[in-house]
Amino acid sequence: MTHTSTIDPGTAAFLSFLIPGWGQMRRGRKLQGLIWLIVVVGGYFLLIVPGVILHIVCMAEAYWRE
Repeated sequence: MTHTSTIDPGTAAFLSFLIPGWGQMRRGRKLQGLIWLIVVVGGYFLLIVPGVILHIVCMAEAYWRE
């Protein structure tokens, strides 16, 4: 059972800025948040540019997706 939070999309995006995937987790999508965390951290380990791009996409996804 998924619990959808009433958290504001802007707050979710900010939380994902601080820690990738945190905004998704706070909006009730824990598995998706964990996947974003792993992918973004992996991007940073490969090179800085892919990590930054993935981090921005993660924040946008936390903001727009219900």
